[in-house]
Amino acid sequence: MNSGKIFAAELNDVPVLKFVGDVRVLMSSALENYFSSLYQHPSLDAMLIDLTDTRGIDSTTLGLLAKMAIKLKKLYDVRPTIVSTNANITRILHSMNFGAVTLIVNEPLQHSAQFGELQRVDEPEARIRQRVIEAHQTLMELSEENRLQFQELVNALKKEG
Repeated sequence: MNSGKIFAAELNDVPVLKFVGDVRVLMSSALENYFSSLYQHPSLDAMLIDLTDTRGIDSTTLGLLAKMAIKLKKLYDVRPTIVSTNANITRILHSMNFGAVTLIVNEPLQHSAQFGELQRVDEPEARIRQRVIEAHQTLMELSEENRLQFQELVNALKKEG
């Protein structure tokens, strides 16, 4: 059972994602669909990811966030801001070298945006496996430590496919 949820809103023309609970690979298709629509914006000045209510986040989700951050930098010259008030989540972000592609702040957002929940999309196992591989390859690009940590997983997943 997936206890995590992802919500999206716009606050003063700034896209905001809010992760609640334990966000895992099961939400990856919904997240990737959201990012695809995000990349269609004619212009973008900022992006916020609110992790203040996040209890857990898996490496696939982190890889998708890193991939999005890299693409936003290329498309719009925007460096997303991640808000994390949970010391464990912040530690994970720093250990994965997210500071290289995002700004990490620990002050909670003061917002009153109307959030809509991103819905999980069922997909074939092969597509999910490919997304997991791509997400981890992105994390591996952020640091040598990440490359060492995820190389065996990526190799094993490639052999399965």
